[in-house]
Amino acid sequence: MQSELYKLIDSYRDDMLEDLRGFIAIPSCSKDLPKVREALDYGLDLGRRMGLHSYSVLDRQVGLIELGDGEEMLGILTHVDVVPPGDAEDWNTPPFDMIIQDGRAYGRGTLDDKGMIIASLYAMKAVKSLGVPLFKKTQLIMGTQEEVEWTDMDEYILRYPLPDYGFTPDGEYPICNIEKGVIDVTMTFDVREDTPSDLPYIESCDIGVATNTVPGRASCTLSDGRTISAVGRSIHACQPENGVNAIFELTKELSEMDIADTKVFRLFKAISKDLSDCFGKPIGLYSESEYYEGEFVHRNALSPTILKTDGKTAELNVNLRYPYGASEKDIVKAFSDWAAPLGGTVIKTNGLHAVFVSQKKPFLKAFAKAYENVTGLKNEFTLAYGGSYAKAMPNIVSWGPLFPDEVDTCHEPNEYINIDSLIASAKIFAESIFEIATKETSFK
Repeated sequence: MQSELYKLIDSYRDDMLEDLRGFIAIPSCSKDLPKVREALDYGLDLGRRMGLHSYSVLDRQVGLIELGDGEEMLGILTHVDVVPPGDAEDWNTPPFDMIIQDGRAYGRGTLDDKGMIIASLYAMKAVKSLGVPLFKKTQLIMGTQEEVEWTDMDEYILRYPLPDYGFTPDGEYPICNIEKGVIDVTMTFDVREDTPSDLPYIESCDIGVATNTVPGRASCTLSDGRTISAVGRSIHACQPENGVNAIFELTKELSEMDIADTKVFRLFKAISKDLSDCFGKPIGLYSESEYYEGEFVHRNALSPTILKTDGKTAELNVNLRYPYGASEKDIVKAFSDWAAPLGGTVIKTNGLHAVFVSQKKPFLKAFAKAYENVTGLKNEFTLAYGGSYAKAMPNIVSWGPLFPDEVDTCHEPNEYINIDSLIASAKIFAESIFEIATKETSFK
């Protein structure tokens, strides 16, 4: 059956790319709810065309596509929303027009996460096409607010039956059974000045496109009408050390100018001085150990991602990824202590806990076997740096789509997925579904 599954997936290649092209064409940025729902409907319609049970719940906040039936359920958690593309000039191709070049499919969402919805759907189609008895249900769950505050999953987990186990293809291979926690800390600062300066001063700024994205461009407007800009390198905030934060670059530009040393400017300088060390040493958040009970969990990693001011108040968001075992309470206190001398207070926190799933779970052994069979590589259990839907439900791991040594372009300009990797993922998922769903024994 394994070879038959692979042949089926190979035969779907052109259809997969065409369906992905249509998916990418829908600019389903999280806050554009009409377009997000359009993307959800598109995915559901694909499932119906494949003969799968497709429907939405919670006023089209979540879409469900199901194969088979049984008391035990394998879940595949995905999302149709995407982060904004940012500045169009940073893209070599139109972000919502999928372009194929050099074996890659370019476009916002190809990697995160529409490509993996396509891979999952065609994996389910392949298993269905075999016509073998299925003793377990496979449920593809499509969320709509993964890139923001997860209002979709927060409500879904309270009202609907959850999978017994599963994966979210929103990270990397091999199996990521440990995932860092994430917390956004939003602070507000009083930046009003008692005495205006004769020198030009920072009047306003609006920096950042998403709380989970290191800003690649930053600018501010001075009181004399000039706009000062700086360029960094945007990257997913889960690994800020791999990008260049434009807030820090803008601060360098401003520091070389003859401008007033206002509260706003001092805030810029404090952010660059104390928060440019992504591991948090200056504010007491450096994690001394990178291990928890012998497992590699990394350490705290932070990045300022949003900075806005109108000259009266300034609002700063810092995105921090913390290792399993760390204390959110201690993290929030560190930011509160840092902000206070600058006239700031923490006004909001929004977080998702870290994940730890035992390597001994039977379903993980099935995943590992499928990965090894398709790739010829040995499975390992690894740490995921990003925040995925694995945090939403118990016994969910982050798994795919990035293979070892592939470049992660999630949230970046010129996002792409290798087409061969898209096909390989579909084969891995198909074999996993087949191995679990066609057996009467439990994989819990």
